[in-house]
Amino acid sequence: MKSVIAAASLIMLAAADHWAVIVAGSSMYANYRHQADACHAYQVFKKKGIPESNIITMAYDDIAHSFQNPFKGKLFNKPDPNGTGVDVYEGCNIDYKKGDVTPANFANVLTGKGSGKVLQSTADDEVFVTFFDHGGVGLIAFPGFFGAASMHKKQLQAALQTMHDNKMYKKLVFYLEACESGSMFEDMNIPGIYALTAANAEESSWGTYCGADAHVNGKNIGSCLGDLFSVNWLENSDAKDTTKETLETQFQAVKKLTNKSHVMQFSDLSFQKDYVSEYIGNQDGGLQSSSSISAEDRLASSVSTREVDLYRLYQLYNAAKTGQERQQMGVELQAELAMQQAAESAYRAFAKIAYPGNEEKQKAARRLRNKPDNMECEMSAHEAFGKYCQHKFDFNSGFALQFHQVVVNVCADVANGLKLTVVDAAQQACSDEALLV
Repeated sequence: MKSVIAAASLIMLAAADHWAVIVAGSSMYANYRHQADACHAYQVFKKKGIPESNIITMAYDDIAHSFQNPFKGKLFNKPDPNGTGVDVYEGCNIDYKKGDVTPANFANVLTGKGSGKVLQSTADDEVFVTFFDHGGVGLIAFPGFFGAASMHKKQLQAALQTMHDNKMYKKLVFYLEACESGSMFEDMNIPGIYALTAANAEESSWGTYCGADAHVNGKNIGSCLGDLFSVNWLENSDAKDTTKETLETQFQAVKKLTNKSHVMQFSDLSFQKDYVSEYIGNQDGGLQSSSSISAEDRLASSVSTREVDLYRLYQLYNAAKTGQERQQMGVELQAELAMQQAAESAYRAFAKIAYPGNEEKQKAARRLRNKPDNMECEMSAHEAFGKYCQHKFDFNSGFALQFHQVVVNVCADVANGLKLTVVDAAQQACSDEALLV
């Protein structure tokens, strides 16, 4: 009976077009893993049979050719200490690069608008969307500054709703890699969309193949090679016959392997028994590496996204071979620590400004878990932190975004009558005087 069902799924696959949208939402070498994840996804879709004309990729594309990359023009998503590794960058066609990697362009790609390469899918087609980057409560990050650098959950869900209203898919699968990624799909119930997230609405996601484990051909990459959730589903797709594995089976496998965060399912769960091949293609084969990494070793090399920047620089400091290298890494390590202290201080100051003299309310703003339901307030405050604190820290870093919950909590009170201009409060919180308190 199973073989009959599998054969039927192959017939359905042949009768429909298949589309994939891949987004790496970060830049800078410290975030190597996101672009490596994205290019690995590209290779999976291509090898499994989705036409390259139907794969749309967004990535800043500053990692493969970075001066920090020991393998110029290459990206690796898995270590291979003694071998040459599998280069996922070769043949990874990127449609939107540099300043074109924006929330607006992502929404346009999904809804079929704009002059660039966009989805042209129909009501008969299956669509797979996957996103890799940092996130906070109710937002996912993009490269850049201020208004072009983040997408709110309501903006993402609005784009997906438009796809549904315009009959742009038969079924759509969305895998999201980001901290607090579950918050992006909470309360979403769009028919025909199945979403999987790396974490729930309150926790960090995890980088993997980090530190001493980030070796290829005898060299350390100097950054995490992948993200734990993403590596788990990508390597699962490489190794498995996806004509025999269902979405539910893959979820259970990835959930078990990603045991440092809670992998979550959202929206339409009615087609969990569909085969993975119906969304990523049914051709044999995937990326195969000569290195064998156990699930235990992968977990051992994993680091919380909130901690990964300090961890990376500390590992580079310890591995420095000369006094000059050690001194340089020490300077960078101290600078990162200072930025993280400034970020936490700024959001603490924001709570103090919102509730002057009320320590209980200030503590509540730092501890409560209100949902991100006030987009205009939340995004205005977030963009203000980006603008006024840019000389102190990166507001879209994995570390800083954990404090966006403070903004969400304050905005919930603003919606209930709190008299506060959040942009002015953020500007004041970013001042030297506020950060010294």
